[in-house]
Amino acid sequence: MTNIGDGRPLRVCDLCGIVDDHPRHSIVGAVPGQELVAAPTDQVIERVTASAPTSERARLLRELLDTSTSDRHLDCCREQGCPLPADDPNNCGNRTRGAESKRGGQLLAYLTGGA
Repeated sequence: MTNIGDGRPLRVCDLCGIVDDHPRHSIVGAVPGQELVAAPTDQVIERVTASAPTSERARLLRELLDTSTSDRHLDCCREQGCPLPADDPNNCGNRTRGAESKRGGQLLAYLTGGA
């Protein structure tokens, strides 16, 4: 997958483990109904370790292991079940409605009214 660039920081998707700079749903604190954000699976940790640039690996792993926050691709969050209520306009299903096949720069353009 191609990064968007323009100074956007690399982040891990806590659900799929892909490292990129694509749009995210950032959750701070507990997911509603849970005490903490779930710890990453071994598969996600291995994916991050294998794919993160060496110069960014330690930072990305620290962020991944921080269970007080969660960064999720909007599509991953939508597919996993966004923790926001279905009628909330910020629910990932609502935010990406009409752009279900878009990722990366195309999704960012859609979200910002560019396409």
